[in-house]
Amino acid sequence: MGVKGILLIIEGLVLAVGFLMVYMAVKRKQRCTEPAVATIVDIKRDTDTDDKGNKSYSYRPVLEYKVGVETFKRTAKATSKDRKAYKVGAQVNIKFNPLKPKEFMTAKQKSGYGTGILLMVIALAAAVATLIFA
Repeated sequence: MGVKGILLIIEGLVLAVGFLMVYMAVKRKQRCTEPAVATIVDIKRDTDTDDKGNKSYSYRPVLEYKVGVETFKRTAKATSKDRKAYKVGAQVNIKFNPLKPKEFMTAKQKSGYGTGILLMVIALAAAVATLIFA
């Protein structure tokens, strides 16, 4: 197997990851159908450090919501670089999975469609370039 074959395998793997991201986003959206209102009860700060040691922070709200008599407290996947984007006590519209209520998504949560589609387009373009030029 030459360089061309190795490149095509890598591009195929990237294509598969992109497809999987889109598939999972579609399935999650299909599962999370019941609307609810959650309250922000805390804000988690995540720290990233780059190669030069510079730190950057992102913030994720911790949401609390009720389904029947059960209360769920979960950290949202939505993030913001702006600490003021989330306020404790604010209410957030969510949709949860009626069969597994701890699974939810916020209205502002990115679904993963865009990133998955972008990966697929890049992989396909790279594969075409590999077939033409390699």
